[in-house]
Amino acid sequence: MALSLEMMGEWPVYGPADGTGLPGVVILHGSEGPMAGWAHRFAAILAAHGMLALPYSYGTGDFWAAGRIAGVDLRGVVAAGARLATHPRCRGAGLFGWSFGGGMALTVAALQGAGGPFRAVASHAGADFVTAAFDPEDFRKGHRLRDPAPDAPRAFLWPGEEAALTPGAPLPLDRLTVPVFLSVGDADPIWPHQQTLNVAAALRAQGTPVDLLVAAGQGHGYDFDREPELWARLLAFFGGHL
Repeated sequence: MALSLEMMGEWPVYGPADGTGLPGVVILHGSEGPMAGWAHRFAAILAAHGMLALPYSYGTGDFWAAGRIAGVDLRGVVAAGARLATHPRCRGAGLFGWSFGGGMALTVAALQGAGGPFRAVASHAGADFVTAAFDPEDFRKGHRLRDPAPDAPRAFLWPGEEAALTPGAPLPLDRLTVPVFLSVGDADPIWPHQQTLNVAAALRAQGTPVDLLVAAGQGHGYDFDREPELWARLLAFFGGHL
């Protein structure tokens, strides 16, 4: 399939060369940073299956290493989603994040409000709490920050939502009203897969539709021979809700 790559303002948008009425997805990378290339790889995969995909960059880093993630204004993600939704070939916008971006995606979808652009959200291998700022040097020293103090440096900002974005606080799932897709490997050494199960249980308890994929024996990222299962489920999810 021939693909297209165009700019919508500051954001690149991947898509199939032809077709209209396409689902659109904003992609949030993890703590590997904006220059690692994974978000663009995932965008190309979604585009090859008939979707528009906008890889959203946040935090710092370069081609050689991840950088610090702190003070990210989440309203920028909403702005990217709103812009993607105006693409002449887009029929609706969703949001997909993994790892650090997984909990971030759920948080943005919850805080966007009734007028927000995202009509569905997907999270792969994310946390079930609000993460603190990320420093790759701390990670390399073995600090996983799975239980951050409330006064830890903040990863995320949104004026008026300071309480909801307190490090260590539960994700604001009670404000999440759009359908949710969750995926994880049950051998994940980074974010224990129980955190994804916790999110699924909380959402189901409040009546939020959840599609859950737990891959046996898979780690933080799925092996390449197991990835097609993830993409098939993710594509079906967004295709059905956008």
